[in-house]
Amino acid sequence: MKGAILRLLSVLVAVAVSSLVSAGAHNHQRGEKSFGPRVGYVTRNASAYGGLSFEYQLSSVVRLAPKLGLIFRNKDMDGLKVDVDVQFPLDLAVGKACFYPLAGVSFTSWNRHGVHDENNDKDVTTHTNQWGLNAGLGFEYRVNHTLKLSLEGEYTLMKHLPGAFVTAGIAFCF
Repeated sequence: MKGAILRLLSVLVAVAVSSLVSAGAHNHQRGEKSFGPRVGYVTRNASAYGGLSFEYQLSSVVRLAPKLGLIFRNKDMDGLKVDVDVQFPLDLAVGKACFYPLAGVSFTSWNRHGVHDENNDKDVTTHTNQWGLNAGLGFEYRVNHTLKLSLEGEYTLMKHLPGAFVTAGIAFCF
């Protein structure tokens, strides 16, 4: 499975790099900000994800992208995820679209429900807080100068409970 994912990522990178006009991004102005909701899917507990993202363009090819999200309950697990990623947007030949690799850090607080407490015969919730590293790829389409749509896939590597996140978002640029 990991081999297939790595091959797919390699193909996506090769296609994106081959269709680049230039690494300099004319659509990405220093100081531009965007904010909006994200929804998606989490592989760790096979559930939905919802959150908010903010992006700040540091230069024409580097932007800071913090995110806050909720992992909805499934299989007696839910969680809260906070990410700080760095994205590297690269314009594609089609003009309004860009591809971006990303890397960053993540803090995730997982909650396990229904864990049996042997001392008092009650079901309790346990929490597992972990730091991890993010790596992924994204695609963004600029509808107009104030609105963009995105699709992103990232893997969060942690000691316990790693997982992949696939999200779609809409962001308002200002």
